[in-house]
Amino acid sequence: MIRRLRLYLVYYFPFLQWVTQYRWSFLRGDLIAALTMASFYIPMALSYASNLGHIPPINGLYSFVVNPLIYALLGSCPQMVVGPEAAGSLLLGSVVKSSIDSSHSADEDDALNARIAGVVTGMAGAVILIAGLTRLGFLDSVLSRPFLRGFISAIGFVILVDQLIPEMGLHQLAKHVGGVSHGSSLDKIIFLVENVKNAHGLTCAVAFGSFAIIMVCSSIGRRQRRRRMLHGVTGIRRLWQEQGQQINGWEDTDE
Repeated sequence: MIRRLRLYLVYYFPFLQWVTQYRWSFLRGDLIAALTMASFYIPMALSYASNLGHIPPINGLYSFVVNPLIYALLGSCPQMVVGPEAAGSLLLGSVVKSSIDSSHSADEDDALNARIAGVVTGMAGAVILIAGLTRLGFLDSVLSRPFLRGFISAIGFVILVDQLIPEMGLHQLAKHVGGVSHGSSLDKIIFLVENVKNAHGLTCAVAFGSFAIIMVCSSIGRRQRRRRMLHGVTGIRRLWQEQGQQINGWEDTDE
């Protein structure tokens, strides 16, 4: 009975299993990993909250701090993304935008929009908690790969259009134009085309220059990984050939 109770506790509270195995020697690596993650995730959380979620940026920091802390105690997958992410922020922003369009909240009423986001987050968390307790994780395999690819591609396009406004220095101008800050992607594209002449030169240079550097470094990294993989496969093939020749008593004709 005690063993069964322990298994249940470890299943629903996984930290009970690994916390006794933690060593102080792990602290340095964990601290470096935490600082690395925070260095690029904090700006991303602020952007998701303001551009996709249509709520104050401070709420992005709340979700970045609280969610990983809770998941560290209750989660079982170290690679799981539990902070703000594009898909959830986009869905949350659609709810806030619907509330603004129906005149239930104002575009500049950040407090009310944040409360709406809190209600949506609580409902989503309750659904996920119930699904976890009832072990409905297998439903994830129901979603087809083409559906997920299309959804992710659409999210990427929406993020690209949203980020072009601040990257071109048009963020302040967009606030004074009605229906742009929380508008659709089509509204923002029309705004960008009409106001491209008002773009800030230095801001555009920094934004697009940084984007170009990131893409070039990413391309170089992919080529290097592909090259190392090819060398590794070639080396394994060569080793197999040599071992096969030794087993069969053949001599290597290349030498």
